[in-house]
Amino acid sequence: NQQARYTAMATAAIQEALRGYREVTVSGRRGGYTKRFHELMWRTARVQSERQMIGAIGKYVFEVALIVGAGLLVLSQSIAGSLTEAAAVVVVFFAAASRIMPALLRLQGATLEYKMSTGIAELSIELINDLNDSDAADPVQLSALERMSKESSKGYPGFSAEIEVSQLTLVYPGSQAPALDHVSMSVSPGSAFALAGSTGAGKSTLADVILGVLAPDEGDVRIGGLSPGQSVLRWPGAMAYVPQDVAIVNGSVRDNVAMGLPAHLVSDGRVWEALERARLADFLSDHREGLDTVVGEHGVQLSGGQRQRLGIARALYTRPRLLVMDEATSALDAETEAAIT
Repeated sequence: NQQARYTAMATAAIQEALRGYREVTVSGRRGGYTKRFHELMWRTARVQSERQMIGAIGKYVFEVALIVGAGLLVLSQSIAGSLTEAAAVVVVFFAAASRIMPALLRLQGATLEYKMSTGIAELSIELINDLNDSDAADPVQLSALERMSKESSKGYPGFSAEIEVSQLTLVYPGSQAPALDHVSMSVSPGSAFALAGSTGAGKSTLADVILGVLAPDEGDVRIGGLSPGQSVLRWPGAMAYVPQDVAIVNGSVRDNVAMGLPAHLVSDGRVWEALERARLADFLSDHREGLDTVVGEHGVQLSGGQRQRLGIARALYTRPRLLVMDEATSALDAETEAAIT
């Protein structure tokens, strides 16, 4: 699986350099990323060349074995009998070998391809196993997304935004101190709850556990009486999250607001509604493309505040009953922040 790992590391290096292009350029570190990518590509090339060589060497191994075997056969037959009998045996030997060799080569090639493909797929298999072991193993099917589009306009009947957190404890791998240490809290539907604390106190970790992104080592989280994963499966769209660092896809504003939804389920009216509530509609109205405005890779054509407002619009698109925001207005000016609040 070295080829898959090196390829993934090279892709990560490119994405990291693009995401922090300004900082990398100003600090003069572009050469470091170039060298890193170059080394990873050479490692990938070496693995590929070894793979090609292993695939080709089998043919020559079989041919050498065939010649050596024929020579030993001739020698043994000539000692035990006449040269005529030895020649006849060798002819039969080569005739049989000519039929068997292609099959052996195909079998060797298939075995090699299977082993190499298994190694390349190992990373994906590990991810699949991790997902299967999680509480939210069942994917949200297209039928659920269609149900979300219908129920969001009705306010998600049956969903309760009540949060109950009981004795949550979580320790990150490799760490001694717990990120969460027996945390308990409750939030009533229709209320606002603010969590304040110093950097590294565990605010984002607590939000991730409440939303079901992380599984606690101890304790329990209930949203409307169900686990976060069960709530997402039963009422997709009823919960929404706005991170501080919004992930922007290289597409249009419509693609980013309705990210992950099939085109036939996207409502332009709903997109404009979310943009209006996020105070981004006026900016787009000045653009001739409107919702088709391309934001660029990682939102390079938007300011930091506009990217955050795009993330807020994405969360508001489904008209959620429970909204979790992690410093989601930190890049906004005071007037815009007050308007959104």
